[in-house]
Amino acid sequence: MKALIATAILGVMLISCDRDRGECIEEPCNGAIPFYYQPVCGCNDVTYSNPEDAECHGIYEYREGACDE
Repeated sequence: MKALIATAILGVMLISCDRDRGECIEEPCNGAIPFYYQPVCGCNDVTYSNPEDAECHGIYEYREGACDE
């Protein structure tokens, strides 16, 4: 049981470290996203419909406009 708890804590620490390093990893979006189109290109080269959509997926580094522009 202690090993399971230690593994879970280590997993959370590793996820936090990845974000601190600035790695661009998309996460599942479980929230409500406002519906309007103001495309942004995420650091993972994926176009999101608006900044809130990108952030809902865990992408906080993005630029204005679609990725293919």
